[in-house]
Amino acid sequence: MCEQNPEGKDYTYFSNKHSTWSRIDMVWVSKSLVTIIDNIKILNRDLSDHCPLFLEINKKMTPKKWRLNDNLLKKEEDLEKIKGMIKEYFGFNDITETKPQIIWDAFKAVLRGSLIKLNANKRKQRELEISKLRIEIEVKEKELKANPKNQSTKRILDNLLKQKANWDLEKIANQLKWVKQNAFENANKPGKWLARLIRKKRQNQQIISIKKKDGIVTRNEDIREEFKIFYEKLYSKDPIKPESIMDYLVKQKLGKITEEQRLNLNKEITYKEICTAIKSLESNKAPGPDGFTAAFYKIDQNEMIHFLKKICNQALQEKIIPDSWKEATIIMIPKENLDLLDVRNYRPISLLNSDYKIFTKILADRMKNFLVYWIGEDQTGFLPSRNIKDNVRIIVDAIEYFEQNNQKEVGFLALDAEKAFDNLNWNFFKFLSQELDLGLQIQNGINSIYEEQWAKIQINGQETGKIKINKGTRQGCPLSPLLFIFALEVLLKAINKDENLQGIRLDKQNYKLRAFADDLICIIENPRQNIQKWIMKIEEIGNVAGFKINMNKTKILTKNISKVKQKELGETSGFETPTKIKYLGIWISAKNNQLLDLNYSVKWKEIQRDLDKWSNLNVSLLGRIAFIKMNVLPKLLYLFQNIPIIRKASILKNWQKALMKFIWKKQKARIKYSTMISPKIQGGFGVPDLKIYHEACALNWIKDWIKLEKIKILNLEGHELRRGWHGYLWYNKFKIEKQFGNHFIRSALIKIWDKYKR
Repeated sequence: MCEQNPEGKDYTYFSNKHSTWSRIDMVWVSKSLVTIIDNIKILNRDLSDHCPLFLEINKKMTPKKWRLNDNLLKKEEDLEKIKGMIKEYFGFNDITETKPQIIWDAFKAVLRGSLIKLNANKRKQRELEISKLRIEIEVKEKELKANPKNQSTKRILDNLLKQKANWDLEKIANQLKWVKQNAFENANKPGKWLARLIRKKRQNQQIISIKKKDGIVTRNEDIREEFKIFYEKLYSKDPIKPESIMDYLVKQKLGKITEEQRLNLNKEITYKEICTAIKSLESNKAPGPDGFTAAFYKIDQNEMIHFLKKICNQALQEKIIPDSWKEATIIMIPKENLDLLDVRNYRPISLLNSDYKIFTKILADRMKNFLVYWIGEDQTGFLPSRNIKDNVRIIVDAIEYFEQNNQKEVGFLALDAEKAFDNLNWNFFKFLSQELDLGLQIQNGINSIYEEQWAKIQINGQETGKIKINKGTRQGCPLSPLLFIFALEVLLKAINKDENLQGIRLDKQNYKLRAFADDLICIIENPRQNIQKWIMKIEEIGNVAGFKINMNKTKILTKNISKVKQKELGETSGFETPTKIKYLGIWISAKNNQLLDLNYSVKWKEIQRDLDKWSNLNVSLLGRIAFIKMNVLPKLLYLFQNIPIIRKASILKNWQKALMKFIWKKQKARIKYSTMISPKIQGGFGVPDLKIYHEACALNWIKDWIKLEKIKILNLEGHELRRGWHGYLWYNKFKIEKQFGNHFIRSALIKIWDKYKR
């Protein structure tokens, strides 16, 4: 409900009996109408003891944004027409002296007009045929009225009516066919169809009100203006001097990349790379401002791809890109469990043109191959062969370390960066590329994108005017996360090099921090004495890169520190000191024995509520199994992978019973349990066996003990052990050395290993 007159006080009903006024009349409208209400007022009583309400709605007609109708790409005859248009266009224009970038943007404009015309012609043709049919029916009906006994006219009219009925039936049948086919194909397997059926009712994306300094605005124009003002300020140019960035980077002594890496980054873009990038585009994603979907680029048109190759390589050589690549449409995604009256609590996602994404995907793949070697193992985000569970594992092992070394004080600083991706200074990663000597071509490619950018913000289906983007990486761009971790790695390297910043030190190895993109957690020994050093180090890079600490959301979890000292730490640092923090979706406290209750118990209660809610849905046995695979298993599997600590078999057994109860609708099972959990290839139903999944995840941890590859993790996990890992795995030394089982994680894992060891 939205109060339109929060400050005024008026009434709608007068009680003659009590001589009192009350306000009991309301107007209920959908969210989409709330923001276009111009005026609402209470009129004088006339025919009733209730006052009439007057509501004025300002429904302005806004031009509809064009988007390619992908159905035009499905029929062979339409596809051939489109391919012919493309071939003809490039045949005429590829030989001119006009800049390729202008030719490319003009190509999209010309083709857009042709596709609009083609779509309109198809619709008109159909409407014309139906209109002719109706006229013929009308003529024959008049003839039949004039001469009811004319059998010839009657037969012709019957045929015409059948044709009309066939047109109508064909239209309805196509709709029903899609609905039935979609239901038939998707009702019994994980997918969007089932997801829509069981998910919580999605909050309408309509933004109906926003806070401003002097109150709350509810009109579309005012809401758009608030977002425009906020993002114009957010994306305004930082007053950071280029000289200060260069001085900072030179002091870091980052070194240069290898010649082989430089060659791979700067080689010419090939036809094959473009085709690979096109295949990777997701077909169902919303297009950028030009309206061309990913499906358009997948029609395998040589002329178009060859010309796009020319555009991409010219960007690498001359730092020139088409103007359409500089544009974006920003949509707002509300963040969960936050005040949606605040413009800061929306995540800006850029809708970018598909051709731009093809180019940046190629650059991203090249950068990824380089960054996997240059970025240290502390960063696990967006890189191949990096695993999010290693971050949680290090933190859990660190808590065990300080559990045994309880004379040492420690703080785990869960750092939150304010609008991390949106505040990144462009000059920082440009100068960083120069400092590492990445090469001219890759620098030109990146700089061509981050020289000039514009965007329109789309709110409630309507766009603001253009705003200039002067900083930040576009969320929605394939290159964006890699540029972010590229820049952030400078901070990570600086922290690891600084001997004044104390973490854990074991066997000449430091354990100071872990990062997954901008989710950063620091391990700070003696935090009361050292916290200011850490803050200064982080602010040092923040002053040149735009990385800003969000003081309201940054928290520090302490261990081996009294409450009095904890309070002192909070006052010194300005950070909250809670008893638990959430890192990468896992609740962590100062005691690892609380992991089960904080994570598994809470998650299972949430799952149980969902199962109760879904139990009344009219879904088949196979559909219910699909529910579990899609909405239950991923939630538990994430916990299994990150904290495989369940010791009691009864816990998993009870959970499995609850799942089977849901599958059989609380009735007696009619198929053997062993058949239900057997794989489909063996004639079973493939119901997830939670015990097997948990044990598999535990064995995946133990695999590191066997292979001895992740030395840094293993040194911390077994910091106090007297023997090598294989002694405990193969020779049962854990039974002799009781200290092995004192570790909360190790004791859970070795129990599973002992079961499967041969």
